[in-house]
Amino acid sequence: MDAAQIDPLIPQMLPQHPFLLTAQANESRTGLVTRWVQQCSESPLLVTVAIPRGTEIEPLIRDARTFALTALDPRDRLIPRRFTPPPPRNEDPFVGMRLQTANTGCPILRRGRFWLDCELVGHLAPDASHRVYIGQVVAAGSCERFNEAVELMSHSALAATN
Repeated sequence: MDAAQIDPLIPQMLPQHPFLLTAQANESRTGLVTRWVQQCSESPLLVTVAIPRGTEIEPLIRDARTFALTALDPRDRLIPRRFTPPPPRNEDPFVGMRLQTANTGCPILRRGRFWLDCELVGHLAPDASHRVYIGQVVAAGSCERFNEAVELMSHSALAATN
């Protein structure tokens, strides 16, 4: 996704929100709440996310090579309770939640402020409590206008290939 197609306010808001990080590989999907999301490149738009070592989401991100982020409303109490600590393996924490998907197929909450759909481009494994994953934003939008944003990005992608 070209940085010119993304609302310039979204990258500015990145460090100001708790996020639900989600991933899906095959039939497994999970999520975890994090505050450690940061833009690290403008063109292409790349973001980093820090993930505690050994969480259930790491193998899903590495297998599928994708992840999604939904910026949560800081007053939201339900999502942090459901995803902190991260849910155990074999449990689908998304049951009963309103979800959508964009380009990568990762679950994206319909409740939230905005979302980023990312393809994994790299990761760092320092000798520390967290690993850093780097994703290229392939789709983004406002949760309130989810379908409009996906539709606009799809049209943009088609126009770029023609």
